[in-house]
Amino acid sequence: MAAKVVTFFNQKGGCGKTTMTIQIAGTIAQRGFRTLVVDMDSQSTATRWASQAQDEDPFPAAMMNLAAMGGKVHREIKNHLENYDFIFIDCPPAVDSPAPSSAMLISDLAIIPIVPAPADMWASVAAKKLALTAQATNEQLQIRMLPNMVQKNTNLARDTLDVLAEDVEIPLMKTWIGSRSAFRECQLFGSTVHKVAKSSPAVKEVDKLTDEVLEILGVATAKRSKK
Repeated sequence: MAAKVVTFFNQKGGCGKTTMTIQIAGTIAQRGFRTLVVDMDSQSTATRWASQAQDEDPFPAAMMNLAAMGGKVHREIKNHLENYDFIFIDCPPAVDSPAPSSAMLISDLAIIPIVPAPADMWASVAAKKLALTAQATNEQLQIRMLPNMVQKNTNLARDTLDVLAEDVEIPLMKTWIGSRSAFRECQLFGSTVHKVAKSSPAVKEVDKLTDEVLEILGVATAKRSKK
């Protein structure tokens, strides 16, 4: 079976694209699925994150940096569809970058992480428009908005998420990710939060989000055996 392809993108930096790519890809790989992360950001944050892992305990997903390919990345990813169960693409935060459009040509799911704040809401308009344009070409593409860095007890977060939930074109994911230090700490270890914050709210959120992603893609959430 060809790999399921998931693209994380937004036109604004600081929304947690790379963090969510690493967390979900790493979690799925830990469950026994053959998983590849494609780093399309010229800053190579995902690549550097994975490289922090020790040789005896490497990051569980394979890593490939294709930032130089820009709008042609879909051509290269097609060559790897039969080698993996999942391919996750971390796109650069640039309005004029051709990478997201290229990635979504072969994606099954596009996820737009969004921080519940006015500036991020405004910036998400362009991202949603780009995703819907891609969907018109790639009919199998599903699109979701992911509430990230949510401070759940604030009126701003609640009001913003209420507005997002009213979007009839792009659904809001059921799982919300909080603003937690564990997501920054695990960068030092080249890992997901499972390595640094066992049984923490961050781990529970990542596991729940991973289950939701698999559900959207129509993949059983049961853990596979490592080959």
